[in-house]
Amino acid sequence: MTAPEEIPDRIDAPGPVGSGAVEEATVILRTLAALGVRDLVIAPGSRSAPFVYALQDEQLAGLVRAHVRIDERAAAFTALGISRADPRHPGAVVTTSGTATAHLHAAVLEAHHAGVPLLVLTADRPAELRDTGANQATHQAGLYGDAVRWASDLPAPAAGRATPAELRTAVNAVARAVAAATGERPGPVHLNVGLRDPLTPRSAPAAAESPSIVVTRRVAPSAVPGVPIPLTGRTLVVAGDGAGPDARAFAERHRLPLLAEPSSGARSGDAMIVGYPELLGEVMASADHPLRPDRAVVFGHPTLSRPVVSGLLGADDVDVIVVDRAGTWPDASRRARRVVPAAVGEETEEAAERQQRYLAAWRASDEPAPPATWQARAALAVWAASGPDDVLVVGSSSTVRDLERHAPATAATIVANRGLAGIDGLISTASGYALARRRPAGRVRALIGDLTALHDLTGLLIGPDEVEPELDIVVLDDDGGRIFSGLEHVAAPPAVLRRFFTTPHGVDLAAAAAALGVPARPVDADGLADALAEPASGRRMLVVQDLVVQESVSAVPETP
Repeated sequence: MTAPEEIPDRIDAPGPVGSGAVEEATVILRTLAALGVRDLVIAPGSRSAPFVYALQDEQLAGLVRAHVRIDERAAAFTALGISRADPRHPGAVVTTSGTATAHLHAAVLEAHHAGVPLLVLTADRPAELRDTGANQATHQAGLYGDAVRWASDLPAPAAGRATPAELRTAVNAVARAVAAATGERPGPVHLNVGLRDPLTPRSAPAAAESPSIVVTRRVAPSAVPGVPIPLTGRTLVVAGDGAGPDARAFAERHRLPLLAEPSSGARSGDAMIVGYPELLGEVMASADHPLRPDRAVVFGHPTLSRPVVSGLLGADDVDVIVVDRAGTWPDASRRARRVVPAAVGEETEEAAERQQRYLAAWRASDEPAPPATWQARAALAVWAASGPDDVLVVGSSSTVRDLERHAPATAATIVANRGLAGIDGLISTASGYALARRRPAGRVRALIGDLTALHDLTGLLIGPDEVEPELDIVVLDDDGGRIFSGLEHVAAPPAVLRRFFTTPHGVDLAAAAAALGVPARPVDADGLADALAEPASGRRMLVVQDLVVQESVSAVPETP
């Protein structure tokens, strides 16, 4: 949330425009802008049209940028990406009523589980048109259930002129929504906004002064003091998605082996163990292994490795302590003994010496195997090309696991939708991040698989009047879902595995991207580094394929 000194005490009510809906929409957007919202993603629609007219308000000029997306799901994930870029200025998405609201649900769920602020504004019919069979009217209030931090069903204002009470109600609801979205447990909020005809301005604003409305401020709590955590000499740190620099700092301060996922924000430093998935699998397979830990301190949301989630955190002889301020701590194995809001290590001199030897033994055993596939080589090429000013948005499934097994330390910002680890909306998330990013240097890149790209092709669709993000989209195209080859489903009959799991598609992704307005070309893993080094502006797609195999297959003569 913005600093208190940036928040005005009052919001001016707009002059009469002959539409209570437009007046309320204007007040809502003025309040959002005052509370730190800088980017609004809106999808076309009639019931949501008052927000379009509200965007023409002179008081919003230079404060709120609008981005139009035809697909509501792409709009929602674009807003999610905006929030990921700067949670202090969360993204907002606006849709019309009806099925449009359902298309936002996937992004709402990701924001909920990932703890990312997201402001969802759905336009709705007024009360008299609900449950009547009116067009595009359904039960929108409560649509997202317990996936939102807070929700409000705002009644529609009077047709020709919103009353002061109605406007005060709207401003208060927006203030509560932003406070809930950006609070100690960040996440999505839902404002369902009833809007009554007329949905367009009917007269010029009056010259008379309009009343102002008080805005409620939320003051952020002070820092939480650390809780002492006894360190045993065989303690290690797990840094899951979103753990942040605290995980690395804790591990380095107390000489603890650090198992950091790519999107943890902690994958660097002298305590980091690069090849931990395979090494930890060996360690936890034997009760007598010399590296077997007796305590794990967990930061963030671990999701990637079975050796971590079930092997380590599910082991009966490992004491699990979770560091989490939100009150919704990760504990998939239900074995966490303590949950603390912040941690400080507490150790005896003897335990400190044992801990130093323990870290040295882990580091000596850390010999990650070289990447065995062209996909892993390509992923590492993108990782290596990402420097301190760059952002890498990583897709789910196999790609992020290749990085987990092989990627060295990095100074780049690594982002992933690991709240639910879905493959939808990744192009839009990366686009939103690129749009909201204020740094002039560096590049935003998305590293995704081919099925992930197909899931969000409409995320490439940006109209000619829209700001184009500065974005590289790198697609590892192996014609299907490679991750299933590493799961238990690989034992299925080959025809079943192919049709129902790996699902080859045969789509020319470069051609599809070009048809949607994004320059694209195929490259192989060995040529990817050079392609990434080429100057670029706007968007481009690099489709990485095993071109050697493709050429050899195409060279086989046809059977007569």
